[in-house]
Amino acid sequence: MVGYSTHPGAPTSSPGLDQTYEAHSPSTLGNTWMDARNLRHGSTATGGVGLLRLAGADLGRKGVLRFSATGEFFSTPDFPVQGAINTRTGGTFAVGYVPLDYLDLSLSYTASTNTNTRSSPNLIQALGDVTLGARATKQWLPGLWAGADVRVMTFSGVGSNQIAFGFSPRAVATYDARSLSPMLPLRLHANLGLLLDGTGSLVDAGRLNAAEEYALGINRYSRLGVGFGLEVPLPVVTPFLEYGLTSPLGVPDGQLVAPDGSLVPVGSVAPQTLGLGLKVTAVQNLTFTAAAELGLTRMVGRGVQPVPPFNLVLGASFNVDPALQAGGTRVIERVVVREPTPVEQTPPTLVERTTPTPVRTETPQVAQAPQVAQVTTAQVSGVVVDAKTRQPLSGVLVALVDSTLPPVASAPGDGRFLTYALPSGPVKLSVRKDGYLPLEKTLVLEAGKTASVEMELVAEVKPVAFALAVTARRKPVPATLVFFGGPTPRQVKYSQADAESRQLQLPAGRYVVEVTAAGFLAQTRTVEAANGASVDLSFDLEPEPKQWQVKRENDKLELLQPVRFADGKAVLLPDSHALLAQVVALMVRTGVQRIRIEGHTDNQGDKTANLNLSKERARAVADYLIKAGLDPSRIESEGFGDSRPVAPNMTPKGRELNRRVDFVILDR
Repeated sequence: MVGYSTHPGAPTSSPGLDQTYEAHSPSTLGNTWMDARNLRHGSTATGGVGLLRLAGADLGRKGVLRFSATGEFFSTPDFPVQGAINTRTGGTFAVGYVPLDYLDLSLSYTASTNTNTRSSPNLIQALGDVTLGARATKQWLPGLWAGADVRVMTFSGVGSNQIAFGFSPRAVATYDARSLSPMLPLRLHANLGLLLDGTGSLVDAGRLNAAEEYALGINRYSRLGVGFGLEVPLPVVTPFLEYGLTSPLGVPDGQLVAPDGSLVPVGSVAPQTLGLGLKVTAVQNLTFTAAAELGLTRMVGRGVQPVPPFNLVLGASFNVDPALQAGGTRVIERVVVREPTPVEQTPPTLVERTTPTPVRTETPQVAQAPQVAQVTTAQVSGVVVDAKTRQPLSGVLVALVDSTLPPVASAPGDGRFLTYALPSGPVKLSVRKDGYLPLEKTLVLEAGKTASVEMELVAEVKPVAFALAVTARRKPVPATLVFFGGPTPRQVKYSQADAESRQLQLPAGRYVVEVTAAGFLAQTRTVEAANGASVDLSFDLEPEPKQWQVKRENDKLELLQPVRFADGKAVLLPDSHALLAQVVALMVRTGVQRIRIEGHTDNQGDKTANLNLSKERARAVADYLIKAGLDPSRIESEGFGDSRPVAPNMTPKGRELNRRVDFVILDR
């Protein structure tokens, strides 16, 4: 059977039935956006796996050698002091090696030139800075790597043979979100550590200005550093984002001297950077990096390296597997070896063979009968659909039961999948997707053939968990809750003393909930509950009035006092809120399903204006009732202006009676 890696960078489908060719970093051209092979373990600017500045904890495959070259450039005025023009170019050459699954070693050399109109001389070169690093990490959980990183740095002296040293221990972590779902190509990185810097001992503190300190890379304080980053491994291009903060330690009184001689708090000069970049792997084993770093800190303090407003970075990383280079392309084959004797026969043997480099020899070769290779594997090609809607499902994990092979995922759009090469004979496939019931299916595979299958997943129905609470002035009261919706109405007796009455599970859906309690106004509410959701459903009831101002008469709800509005406007006055609460309560208690709210005016003023005002006032009442809990489908509104008077408009009393809102029952 062909060999596969269980690392996230492994292929997602078999390149052939009888063999597979391993390449550490093949081109990502042509991959799908969620293909696991889009991931590249690229080198940082100073060696070792990671982003641009951030170290990664996922070291990739053992035995890989990484070379990288990174160039930087920026030119900006008023940096690091007002009136200065600063231009800087720098380059770093690095090499990294993974001798063990858990260990990454790196070595880098950095050189830079800086030109500043306020430094003496204007051109200052910093040459020969060397960094030696070692990183040990482990995968602790699916998708989570964490460990420690240690770097030792040497800094060349200025105008002498003096050398200063630096030491930086860090904790590093990487999380690959594709362990949750192949549909989520996102990797997160975090670094936290100290940087003990000896560059402050290389020069006399009194003879350098801020521009010269920056050009020479002088830091007079050790620092605490934290960094966060994310990358999105996509076909061809991998966008990434980095954030870094370094805080100086041991600053006297927490203040530094600015270039103009004033004092500035150390927190305002702590370097902060934001990096935005892209990594491209369109050519096998070769990754190009382009990034822009933005300086988020604008103030400068002597003794702390400031960050420029921007910095452009271009780089390239080349990965080599010495084991593959020494023996040619690695081929893993299944060969059935049979002994020539008819008496004893050995079982089939799995042979891993490295194609050697041809060697000329003068020894005559004896011709041997060729070995017979038998294809003993097969594949499964299928599609996953929703059992009810028959729509294809993407991101479904399909795995072989009781196997170490990683699962494959169904593709976006058509829901299709292709498994690795599997052993012929009976196999059991496990199909999993969040929100659906798991499925297992047994197939009998024929050697050398691809079986076709359709997988139907049934949506998992999870009940909605309601947490009920009924209070009056923040004190619990016994009540009855009726849920309309679902297969059948459900009635619940709520009691604070009975814990079970405060919890309810119902199928997902849309519910109209009505609450009644002796001595209190009834309430209603519409709830839309999703599958498996948890819903807090609480009601705060108002006491019943001693004298009701609303009553039901035939096909109307009669109001014993008018609904009051601001003069000439469709704005409800607060003293009408209690009246409308009684309207809601009476509808619940008497089973009124639908009403029409009608607005009317007297005959004073313009008829068109009166008609519009009546419509707006009826709509304002309807909106208030909806806000109070009534379902919008139970309410209509209409305005009639002065066309339907109930009293002569000749007297003030008659006009007052005509300015009204009526509640007409449409459905009992």
